[in-house]
Amino acid sequence: MSVRRVAACLILAAPIVVLGCAREAADGPPVIHLDDDMCAECGMIISDERFACATVFGGQATTPETRLFDDFNCMINHEAARADTEIIRRWVHDHGTRAWLNAQDAIYLCSPDLQTPMASGVVAFGGRAEAERLLAQVGGELRGFGEVRAAIAIHGRSAEDKAP
Repeated sequence: MSVRRVAACLILAAPIVVLGCAREAADGPPVIHLDDDMCAECGMIISDERFACATVFGGQATTPETRLFDDFNCMINHEAARADTEIIRRWVHDHGTRAWLNAQDAIYLCSPDLQTPMASGVVAFGGRAEAERLLAQVGGELRGFGEVRAAIAIHGRSAEDKAP
């Protein structure tokens, strides 16, 4: 095969490869540009990835759209105001490693002694041991996604409430 044919094949194949990758990553973790991207709920600049999270909205009829948030409660409040929009996936950062986690699978430490951008007092962890280490330092409660989401939905902007 000549060099020209190889080059032509590569040029023709490039858009297919790019489109294929874009489809696979549509619900994947987003890229956040710290100190540049803004929270979709409160409008603050996202400056600390330990608290940053994201929701991928969309459905079969629409192109997925990822919205970024600077704090867990901003994500939950934003979703609540758009209850008619399908949520494809939620992402949170592991507080220690800063790696993206599926929000449904994370373990959350809720403590009024945690300083978070919008005072949610909520941080996520991928592992229980890491969450328990910080719990021993600051106190609070370990909760699953549904519990934290419900606490924010009931009590408003903060998960600092004392559990009944």
